[in-house]
Amino acid sequence: MTLTQKRIICIAIGVAATALILVFGLRDTRPVVVCFGDSLTSCGGKGGHYSDWLAKQLPHFRIIDAGVGGDTLEQGRHRFQKDVLRHRPTVVLIALGANDFWKATRTVGELQRYLEEMVKAAQAQKAQVVIASCFGDRQFWDETCVEFAFARFELAAKIAKMEQSVCDKYGCVYVPNMQVDVKPNRLPPYWDATDHPNKVGNEQVALRLLPAIIKATERR
Repeated sequence: MTLTQKRIICIAIGVAATALILVFGLRDTRPVVVCFGDSLTSCGGKGGHYSDWLAKQLPHFRIIDAGVGGDTLEQGRHRFQKDVLRHRPTVVLIALGANDFWKATRTVGELQRYLEEMVKAAQAQKAQVVIASCFGDRQFWDETCVEFAFARFELAAKIAKMEQSVCDKYGCVYVPNMQVDVKPNRLPPYWDATDHPNKVGNEQVALRLLPAIIKATERR
């Protein structure tokens, strides 16, 4: 049996399990993936979050969206127990840092400490961690249309380097640029008037995240 055939069978089983849960009110015992982030996680409208698209691709997992607009890494760590750990997740996807970048009120060292606290807490519960970024694997100085000013390039590069170092240190799966497929910002068909990916854009974000989540689930 090929890998594609196995995947089709897994999806079919997942869809059937989801249908039984919805129809008969059975307890949902599927392993959990928590998408934990800021407005880049909560955007897209009803049915249009990247977590909604992931749920369609991974029906044999229960996908929980824990995105809160405006959240920083520091704020995220304060709600990590309530919004993530209490679900006993198999995989935690952490997509935070954009607001820290724009506010620039914390050092990169402080951001690393906040991120590491969450990673260690998740791993203490035997969860696998995926870290999703908007800054990694980019040559800002060579891009024709960057969403922020030249003066911020160095900070963005430092945050990306920090994220990579945390992934290397703790064995997390890294997605260096979750929005690479919907660049540049603010343009149709992928962006809405709030300067966030819309439903169509989040489908592309989900497809970018999907291989990393699958890789993490295979480690459990």
